[in-house]
Amino acid sequence: MLRRRRLPDGSWGPLEKIGSIPTTEEQVMSVGEQIAQEKMKNIQKDLLINNLGSQLTQLKLDVISMKGGGE
Repeated sequence: MLRRRRLPDGSWGPLEKIGSIPTTEEQVMSVGEQIAQEKMKNIQKDLLINNLGSQLTQLKLDVISMKGGGE
């Protein structure tokens, strides 16, 4: 966005840039970073789910073993 300030003599000064609108490249980079972050979150969730599944399987095997293993 551009604006002009009024100078002490009452005239308008040069255009000044205030704020900015991201370029297409900047927007693409930002979206790319967000996608990468979401992928990392999903990978972490998958690892947690797999770990919990392994623990659950081990607990089930321990219970079966404690009950006599089906003997």
